[in-house]
Amino acid sequence: MLYYFVKIMMRGALGMFFEKISARNLDNIPQSGAALLIANHPSSLMDAALLGILIKRPIHFFARGDIFIHPLVARVLNALHMHPVHHHQGGRQTLGANKESFKKAIELLSAGELVLFFPEGSSHIEYSLHPFRKGAFRIAFQTISLNPGLTLPIIPIGINYSHPTNLFSRVWVQAGPALITNDLLDTYQHHPTIALKQLTQRCYHAVQNLAIDSRHLSPRILFLALDTWRQSNYAASFSSTHQIEAETAISNAYPIWWQQAEEPLKHYEDLLLQAGCTPATIGASALPKTSVMPLIIGFPAAIIGWLLNALPLILARHIADQIVKRIDFYSWILVSSSAILWLCWLIFMAILSFSFLPSWEAIAILFISISTGQYCWNYFAYYQKWKAGQAAKKLPTTELTNLQLACEKVLAAIQE
Repeated sequence: MLYYFVKIMMRGALGMFFEKISARNLDNIPQSGAALLIANHPSSLMDAALLGILIKRPIHFFARGDIFIHPLVARVLNALHMHPVHHHQGGRQTLGANKESFKKAIELLSAGELVLFFPEGSSHIEYSLHPFRKGAFRIAFQTISLNPGLTLPIIPIGINYSHPTNLFSRVWVQAGPALITNDLLDTYQHHPTIALKQLTQRCYHAVQNLAIDSRHLSPRILFLALDTWRQSNYAASFSSTHQIEAETAISNAYPIWWQQAEEPLKHYEDLLLQAGCTPATIGASALPKTSVMPLIIGFPAAIIGWLLNALPLILARHIADQIVKRIDFYSWILVSSSAILWLCWLIFMAILSFSFLPSWEAIAILFISISTGQYCWNYFAYYQKWKAGQAAKKLPTTELTNLQLACEKVLAAIQE
């Protein structure tokens, strides 16, 4: 019950945080029967939340064990279909715990459930796919060994964020064709080390083709190149599906173009720093002018929405700023605490309104609070675009021209 309630709540929260959530080929995930999902891990619990709301079937997640330390937290996470898995670095005490975790995963798969692992082991925001650990693939072999006749597909998934923490950023999720483990079962029974290595490599390359990965080169250069591309007219003319394809193609070709693009990118980066702007500013300069009239006309409604809804969001931002030590956890803490605090705030307002006002007035206040809150959020998103256009207008003509030319050179280099 809690799983489905949180799924509905997070669907709304993530829909507000991200400007766009795009998914591709999720029909590769079986509609019934056991399957093992494997994905890259760029944003801690946000990755699991995204897959949880995008995939219709319930999913069981296996996440790093250190977040299950508190018994109450562990109970809540278990109710959300989350189970611990530990790294060997955790010492001998984690080995027994991992046996229980692996046993649980095998039971779930044997029962026909969807199970998700992040084989990198820990999350990170860099555009770089870390080596895969073998635990998930050992579970796959053990499951089909214990269940003769069971075909266990492994579905590779790539999760790509335009920015790890920015509000109104974008996220692309795509699934690849199923990989079948059964053809390696005989090898596993006689040479388990070889079979595990082969399956791990096969799955690593499958995810690598779906995720933005610097291929052991400079993740920073790849980030700047893709940020530049995303803000360009080229990207704006693509559908969501074609954007996923284009970004993956640019990433996969990175070893080919990175040397010829390195100098133009460095020059463009230097110009951006000198001008004190971002690729979003240069991208806005090439787009049609964003009118200020909607901001003027909508200001009163936006202010009402802000006054009625701002407190839980301000508190959530404070919580995220104070407690988050790792940037890959920031978005998740911000979004989840915002959703929980806003829901509590809405309940508090409902209790207060129905206690002191007639029912129809209380319902009207709640309706106004929710509708103006949504409007205020959209208003702020529009304001951000208008602000980027204003920043571009303030740049001296010569400086803007130089930046636009440098941007075109970067785009030409990465698309050759």
